[in-house]
Amino acid sequence: MHIDMQSSPNERFKEFYQGYQDETGRHIYVEQVQKMSLEGLTSLIVNYDDLLRYDPELARLLRENPEETMKAADDALFEVMKIEDPMYAASDEIFHARFSNIPDVIDLRQLRSVHLGNLISVEGIVIRQSVVKPLLVQGVFQCAHCGEAIYINQEAGIYKEPSRCINPNCGKKGPFNLLTEESTYTDHQTITVQEKPETLPPGQIPRNVPARLLGDLVDEVRAGDRATVSGILRMRRKKGQQRSDLATFDPWLEVNFVSSLQKEYMEIDIDPETEQQIIELSQDLNIHRRIIRSVAPSIYGMEIIKEALATVLFGGVNRVTPDGMKQRGDSNILLIGDPGVAKSQLLQFIKMLAPRGLLTSGKASSAAGLTAAVVRDSETGEFGLEAGALVLADRGVCMIDEFDKMNPVDRSSIHEAMEQQVISIAKAGIVATLNARTAIIAAANPRFGRYEDSRPPADNINLPATILSRFDLIFVIRDEPNPEIDKKMARHILELRRGHVIEETEPVIAMDLLRKYISYSKQTLQPSLTDEALERIEEYYLGLRKESDSSAAIAITPRYLEAIIRLSESQARMALKEEVNIDHVEAAINLLRTSLEQVGKDPVTGRVDIDYLLSGTTKSSRSKLQILIDIIQEESRKGSSDMVAIGRIKELAKEQNIEDDFVDRAINQLRSNGEIFSPREGFVKLA
Repeated sequence: MHIDMQSSPNERFKEFYQGYQDETGRHIYVEQVQKMSLEGLTSLIVNYDDLLRYDPELARLLRENPEETMKAADDALFEVMKIEDPMYAASDEIFHARFSNIPDVIDLRQLRSVHLGNLISVEGIVIRQSVVKPLLVQGVFQCAHCGEAIYINQEAGIYKEPSRCINPNCGKKGPFNLLTEESTYTDHQTITVQEKPETLPPGQIPRNVPARLLGDLVDEVRAGDRATVSGILRMRRKKGQQRSDLATFDPWLEVNFVSSLQKEYMEIDIDPETEQQIIELSQDLNIHRRIIRSVAPSIYGMEIIKEALATVLFGGVNRVTPDGMKQRGDSNILLIGDPGVAKSQLLQFIKMLAPRGLLTSGKASSAAGLTAAVVRDSETGEFGLEAGALVLADRGVCMIDEFDKMNPVDRSSIHEAMEQQVISIAKAGIVATLNARTAIIAAANPRFGRYEDSRPPADNINLPATILSRFDLIFVIRDEPNPEIDKKMARHILELRRGHVIEETEPVIAMDLLRKYISYSKQTLQPSLTDEALERIEEYYLGLRKESDSSAAIAITPRYLEAIIRLSESQARMALKEEVNIDHVEAAINLLRTSLEQVGKDPVTGRVDIDYLLSGTTKSSRSKLQILIDIIQEESRKGSSDMVAIGRIKELAKEQNIEDDFVDRAINQLRSNGEIFSPREGFVKLA
């Protein structure tokens, strides 16, 4: 390979397109140019590494003097196109060379003035995108006096008219009319790229940079996407509030190449040595136990909750049915606990452990902050989308602390995200659907400060049934005095404060390795149910449904059936298994059973009744309540007046084995519901 270093960049790019061969000897860029006309493409994706191997000097010139070098690359592409497909080259299309894999990706926080004018690459989350608008590239102006057509190229997106008519017989300075149909346009869109949440230093506000997309680059990424953006860093003057302009400038990117990273679970490199270490680790028969012990090891106990959190991190499999319906694989968990039981500490640890985790507080979060907001650009006045926490945590885990402190209106905005895993926006003329494929871990305090066992879960949990039904698992963390456990916990905390690492706190798997283990399992495994596992899930589900028929209590719904499948797939991923076996299903059933027994068990019959969680009324209570209503109705018909004495109701209720305390509570409930009222002391009447 001989490169003439004295030739122009245009000639050297042309030589690169035609002469570069891959390891197999194929002229890959000639083949791509030939495909461009067949597929109607206007851009050629050039790998920077290929250019660096072929012509290092030209690659250096591209990074240091990108504007002129890119123009030369575009012109050379046009000349090659004229050779390969003259008819397509003769069309009105404008061809561009897009350079991918630019080395030395710069952190948004490290952007400085020395990067101005250079070709750089940044990675981040697209938090805002504008609507697509036409941008004038070459304007055709007509002189109002003589009708002369004047062609003016528009530079840097600034509208420019002719200074005077080019007709020597006219020479007027205007006016000029823009011939819109004869002018040349391209698509234009602006996006804002923000730092990734997991790389944000503690206590720092995330930084961002606006970027401009032109031509076929528009709509390549959406708000909420993680993307790599390459382009020329430019600046524009910052307008001040006073009469004079400020001497500071705002940076922005003129994008040459953009690529979404959404196909990858997260950006963690796993080298062959680490991969071998992960595989060896998965072959341990006690791998589930080791992973559970490695979740928040400094927090004493809570094994069942740590197991549930581990299953959330690994997640199930997202599937699409033949008719296009999506089935989520991510599980949602709610932790209800007394103050000081380490709920927030658990969330903080999961945020650090999750390959893509985001933690927010319910009290400080609005509906727009959690989902997405429609914002107006301060300079252009255009409306655009800005992604919220659930969108930013796409393909990760979103943790919401103080979930019960949220405004009910704001909390209701996440219903769609929890089940359908999308955010739908229809505001200010913008109708869009954003991905929110995230697991949600929420923590809340009981309504009365502490969890009261004497009250039903619906009274303790200050959340509506519509949101509770969307959680796969709900756990109650109680702070109950126990001399033996208290002594162990006190010793545990004291030893930690002294800096001593005791057996219970030493992580079995290092956090960095466990994070890569989780990432590897989600990237490589799509576990499927074996026949035995399917039969066991079916057996458990039908057993609960049969029990519900006999007791008339709502034992389990298809939503909980899907929860068992998701949890079983998570258990298989924890062991790096391609198939879900009986052991994985039993572990999932144990998690669900424990959760239901904590918040959905009828204290009288001992049977699981989901209505006890959602409404606070069990089947046995509903039966007794109906008996009392029947008694009131019957006595109302017998008496001369419609009033019934409460003492008479209690007397008849005792014959049905209904205690007086229940009668008092039921009458108060019926009175608050408006079904009965008290015309005078000691009597009730049907409303």
